[in-house]
Amino acid sequence: MDMTALMAPFEKVASDYYGYARDAAAAGRKVAGCMCSYAPQELLYAAGYLPIRILGREGDTRRADELLQAFSCSFARSVLDSALEQEWPFLDLVMFSHTCDTMQNVADLWRAHTPDTDTLIASMPTRTDGEASLRYCMAELERLKKKLEAKTGPISDEKLTEAIRLYGDHRKTMQDLYALRAAKPGLLSGAQMMTISVAAFLMDRAEHLPLARAVLSALNTAAEPGGVSWPRVFVAGSMCRHVGFIELMEAAGCAVVGDDLCVGSRSFAHGDPDGDTPIEALARAYLERIPCPAFHRDGRHPGHALVEAARRDKADGVIFLLTNFCDPMAFDYVPVKKALDDAGIPALSLSVEQHREPPEQLRTRVEAFVEMLRESEGA
Repeated sequence: MDMTALMAPFEKVASDYYGYARDAAAAGRKVAGCMCSYAPQELLYAAGYLPIRILGREGDTRRADELLQAFSCSFARSVLDSALEQEWPFLDLVMFSHTCDTMQNVADLWRAHTPDTDTLIASMPTRTDGEASLRYCMAELERLKKKLEAKTGPISDEKLTEAIRLYGDHRKTMQDLYALRAAKPGLLSGAQMMTISVAAFLMDRAEHLPLARAVLSALNTAAEPGGVSWPRVFVAGSMCRHVGFIELMEAAGCAVVGDDLCVGSRSFAHGDPDGDTPIEALARAYLERIPCPAFHRDGRHPGHALVEAARRDKADGVIFLLTNFCDPMAFDYVPVKKALDDAGIPALSLSVEQHREPPEQLRTRVEAFVEMLRESEGA
């Protein structure tokens, strides 16, 4: 099936991460940058902002390196350096989520060095189950709502409900696309799926949703082509801002059929928005989502959850993209790797930097891993 026309809108946006936002700002729309998928974008949308995900950029981070410790992750250094270089003048507001100490530090530095951009911090509860967490999350959302209303005017329940419905419909469509990709990797590659995801973070959801639905509709009725059977790989990690990492893996001879990445399926794995008020519905949706390594839920073991996801997508192996100095993911990696070993699922760990292009040496390691998977299948 020729995907050229269907993919063109997503590829256009992903080819210039912030071009869509610049155009929106030039047309008079307020733009809010979000550092994390735990930023409640529905609140921003209801307040009239275009919420976009700040994904950093490639290149040197010398100015940020003067302010951040050497053991800060490349994502943190990249986004701070871009702010210091004033590369995002179209941002009216930036919303951080308190996920780790490094990003909290970046938030403080951002506020101090870019005073022309409003800065908000969404402090979500690190434990996401229980009534206490729900009450805390609702109170935090109410606080953020009042902060936004002071800037933009009242946010009605109707506007917030409309935004929650839009984002919920969009997440459901993206979940369906991820499931279809796992079922028919010959129709939709991992790189194409990530391109669609990256575009979602950079576009108005109301514009991205019909485009994603068009892809889903076309592929639902298409037959997967026959031919070479590639080893099926599941990708896990924290950040992965660059589609090139997925392209490199697939060029090495595997099919990326699933992922657990914050710039991937995890951002769309929210619970159903349900509650007595829009704020309660929004709180429940964020608390019931698949948590990232910086958040915890009683009884949930990250390793067992990854084993279940890999088996669900019929993956032959798992590739970890471990951003250097990402402490939350590093802490999770030990029990996760043990769970994969116990389940007999092969895994490869790759250390990556988010402000650099994927190095060619990674392809060699992935090729060796793919060859091992092929030999295992033939055994």
